[in-house]
Amino acid sequence: MVFALRKRGKPLCPVSDVTPGAGRAARAARLCRAPDEASIRKPDENRTDQRAALIPIFALTLGQFCRRIKLFFVKERKRIMKNTFLKKTALFFILSVLFFALLISSAFGAEKVQYGGTLTYLDQSPGVNPMSWDNVDIVWKHGQDNGFFKEALMMGDLQKGPRGTNEYAFQAGAYIPSDVLRGELAERWEVKNNPLRVIFYLRKGVYWQEKPGVMKAREFTADDVVYSQTRVKNSPKDAGRLAFEDRWEALDKHTAVMYMKEWNTEWAYRMAWGYYDAIQAPEQEKAPGGPKRWENVTGTGPYMLTEYKEGHSQTYTKNQKYWDLETIGGKKYKLPFTDKVIMMIIKDEATQLASLRTGKIDLMMAVNWKHIDGLKKSNPQLLFARYLATSNYTMAMRMDMKPFNDIRVRRAMNLAVNKQEIIDSFFGGNAEMHTYPFPPTFKSVYTPLDQLPPSARELYSYNPEKAKKLLAEAGFPNGFTFKAQIPNSSQTGMDLGAMVAAYLAKIGVTLVLEPMDYASWLSRMTRKNHTEGIFFSNDHGTPYAGIRKNFAKGETWNPHMMDDSFIDKTHSETVENPKLSEKQKLAVMKKLAVYALDQAPCILLPLPYTYCAWWPWVKNYYGEQRVAAQRSAPIMARIWIDQELKKKMGY
Repeated sequence: MVFALRKRGKPLCPVSDVTPGAGRAARAARLCRAPDEASIRKPDENRTDQRAALIPIFALTLGQFCRRIKLFFVKERKRIMKNTFLKKTALFFILSVLFFALLISSAFGAEKVQYGGTLTYLDQSPGVNPMSWDNVDIVWKHGQDNGFFKEALMMGDLQKGPRGTNEYAFQAGAYIPSDVLRGELAERWEVKNNPLRVIFYLRKGVYWQEKPGVMKAREFTADDVVYSQTRVKNSPKDAGRLAFEDRWEALDKHTAVMYMKEWNTEWAYRMAWGYYDAIQAPEQEKAPGGPKRWENVTGTGPYMLTEYKEGHSQTYTKNQKYWDLETIGGKKYKLPFTDKVIMMIIKDEATQLASLRTGKIDLMMAVNWKHIDGLKKSNPQLLFARYLATSNYTMAMRMDMKPFNDIRVRRAMNLAVNKQEIIDSFFGGNAEMHTYPFPPTFKSVYTPLDQLPPSARELYSYNPEKAKKLLAEAGFPNGFTFKAQIPNSSQTGMDLGAMVAAYLAKIGVTLVLEPMDYASWLSRMTRKNHTEGIFFSNDHGTPYAGIRKNFAKGETWNPHMMDDSFIDKTHSETVENPKLSEKQKLAVMKKLAVYALDQAPCILLPLPYTYCAWWPWVKNYYGEQRVAAQRSAPIMARIWIDQELKKKMGY
């Protein structure tokens, strides 16, 4: 439900994303901007229960009021504790507030959780087919497609997000801070020395899904962890990502140990909740067609993959024997709620939006900002959450090839592009100019633009005359021509590419765009036979991975072909040093980010805001995007569909 408290015609609070479980949903309000008149829902415009509409308003108001009272009591606690009358008055006041809250909550009643139905949705990469069903292929999209049936050792704790304590928004593509992690297949873990190792105490009573022709249902064990982790470590495509690992060993049926050659701060991200470390059954490798055949996939997760239509959809069916629970209103519920989840594959943006407008999809995780006003007018019942895009979009310049091996040329390319104009005219103000490679939400490693050294800060300015001068100094007084590959899976990306080409033309540089399908584009980039320039999108990663994968020599996602011994040496020495505190390590990453930025490895482009949209019948959803690297499945498993409301609304 969308609402805004108003006073003299002005919104006092932003749009709130309301889902069941009473008041805590109101915390998601901070994710959105204030609505326009058309988006403010009035009782006579809704076909939903009017009493339910007041729950979030009451919750938000009471919550704000209680926070103010708490601050007052903290400030005045000494004076209150010395005065008996004030102590009794304070106690009476607190009890009255609690009674009032319970009375109102009881009067409105909580929404009844429903099992069954189908959730149909579009993930953040709705136009891209699954790239592989096998972990060892090391593809970034693995978590999106495999995360419904495969599980990892760890995941983000959603109860520490908007639905609970609100410590973390769970919107980054691949960053889950350590203090909001929980066990998934591992109940707990501990790090030990002599020898250096991590011991995982696995969850008991977890079973593999039965898959005819592949395997019968059986208990998940430590041997499965050892098999899967060792297989990924030995993959020729791993490129040394797990070089810090020595070996895996099963101590008993439910205890697995990873022995380490050396300490690595990123160990959990690289093998416990990252991109490629979901546990895969050994039986898949022995099945006809092997683990790359979708019909052979299985796992321990909340759903089973039961149908895949290339270019159309993936259908996941409920795992009746799934182990995990969800707590709503103090009561525990067995997961998952829906009978099926259908992830649609729709490349065309107009078709995506039409599917959302007509209720053919229940949830769309990535909606371009330019469509929001239209959606609010055509479908005022829709709910929205706003977040900064989880991936950078830039044009990388190959630093190992002419003319981009000259930093003067790379700086000239940046000075030629009017970034503020792109924000204002193309994004309509719905974007931020951030200091690459980290977004402003990574506060521990982010340096604001106004705090950058002058040479790095200049890269964000528009100065075509200086750009021409730099080109002349580098030996290109008349400019030059170069090619840049660009994936055609994103219309926004294609449009930005055309804008960059137009800007460069003004300084005599001809950019020839080479559009290609995503699979071909990815193959060229990962094989490092891409052109001098390449437009690419890369999620922010973690504070450590963001430096390594973008700038370290030989990394798959380093299309700049940066080869800088200072970055490589400093990064490795920092993440491998167990004596440094987290604060000290992050301070080093922050400095490395500024250093790398100052090398002008790419044409810097603004980071846009993206919206998530869903219908009111989608319950227990709070705008979260990821609980592990590119993995939304545990979020989807916690959604339930109010089927009666959906019918009542005519869908």
